[in-house]
Amino acid sequence: MKNTRFTFGGSSHRQREFERLYDQYSGRIYGFALQLSGGDTYLSEEILQITFLRLWEHFDELRDHTKALNYMFQTARNTFLNYCEHETVRFIYTDYILQRRQEADSYDEQQQDARFLEEYLREIVAKMPPMRRKVFVMSRYRHMSNREIAKELNISEKTVEVHITLALKELRERMND
Repeated sequence: MKNTRFTFGGSSHRQREFERLYDQYSGRIYGFALQLSGGDTYLSEEILQITFLRLWEHFDELRDHTKALNYMFQTARNTFLNYCEHETVRFIYTDYILQRRQEADSYDEQQQDARFLEEYLREIVAKMPPMRRKVFVMSRYRHMSNREIAKELNISEKTVEVHITLALKELRERMND
């Protein structure tokens, strides 16, 4: 523990009394903070500093040494609990952000896979015979019924079905390669 001296403005009597309390109790408060924090010296020093800062702020209300000592232990405990609460919130937030990032990365990968697949499908369709390609595009991309396709191309519905069946078969075969 560092031997920290406080230099606050105020009456010299008040400051001497405060320094006396610091000299007398800082070791006990530090030890208490060290125990609370599981041996974390940095955190214990922070708790000690905050405790004595709060003591200075309320010094005029705590003239009795017993009240001051109780106040210091309570302040040290509350400071530690506030630190724990803050760390818990920080942990939950960090976990949330990491989870969202993983979901976003997964979503990006899925989008990339979907774009790749769509591009690959378009390449396969582009290599189909012209009539089969036209029927397939009208059916799958323009969402036209077999009847509408047959009417527009002036072919039978059965011919439309045959072209769609052959297009799907070709797609399945090429996808399995």
